[in-house]
Amino acid sequence: MLKLIILAGLLYGVYIFFFKKTNVLNQNKKENIKKDSETLVECQKCGTFISVNEALISNGKYFCSKECVDAYNRT
Repeated sequence: MLKLIILAGLLYGVYIFFFKKTNVLNQNKKENIKKDSETLVECQKCGTFISVNEALISNGKYFCSKECVDAYNRT
C-alpha cells in the first residue's frame, strides 16, 4: 500500500514538472502578446494614436502610415 502511495506521488510530481510548467509559460506569453496589442503609441507626424502592432517604425519613431513617414522625412 505504501508503495502505491509513493508511486502516485512520483507520477503526480512528474506531471506537475512537465505539464503544468509549460501551461504557465504559455499563459504568460499570451498575456504579453495581449499587452503589446493594447499599447498605444502616437504618430510623430499627425499625432494619431495607434496600436504598437499596427504602427510603422522609421528611425526609432512610430508612424500611422507611409504618408506620415514620407511627410516627416521631407521636413
